[in-house]
Amino acid sequence: MDPIKVALAVASTAASAATAVAQGRQQEAVFDYNANINERNAKVADIAAEQLYQTEQLKIQKFTKEFTALNDATSQGFRYNGWMSDGGTPLLVALENASEADLEIQIMDYNARVGEQELKEKGVQERLEADLNTMYGDQARIAGVMSAGQSLLSGGADMYKTYKEG
Repeated sequence: MDPIKVALAVASTAASAATAVAQGRQQEAVFDYNANINERNAKVADIAAEQLYQTEQLKIQKFTKEFTALNDATSQGFRYNGWMSDGGTPLLVALENASEADLEIQIMDYNARVGEQELKEKGVQERLEADLNTMYGDQARIAGVMSAGQSLLSGGADMYKTYKEG
């Protein structure tokens, strides 16, 4: 049995095993990095969803104020022309305007909720991708350890074979 062959076999086996473990850890680090990016994107989507909804609510408030001003101006115009706003055409105009305003507010609110939900859904998708990347990282680390174990067993078998031949 040649001691140089044995030493080379041991060194080769150890290097192969260490490389497999390092490769598994490196892949895990990449997947963990991607998972962190996904988590960050999910948080950004959550914030964007809240901002979108709040912005749309402010638009609804602004619209309501503008409608109130328009409605007051319309009533004043009718009074100026001698029309009473509690009956006839002025009342019908006021009711129609109010109905259209209510519909517009409902549409704005609906669109705000849909936009908010879409952004929240994007956040959920990002979190699922983060979880998946974390699982991939765990599997890469395990695969590296398994490959290292395979290298050690293979090296051990080669050393045994060399021992038997020597």
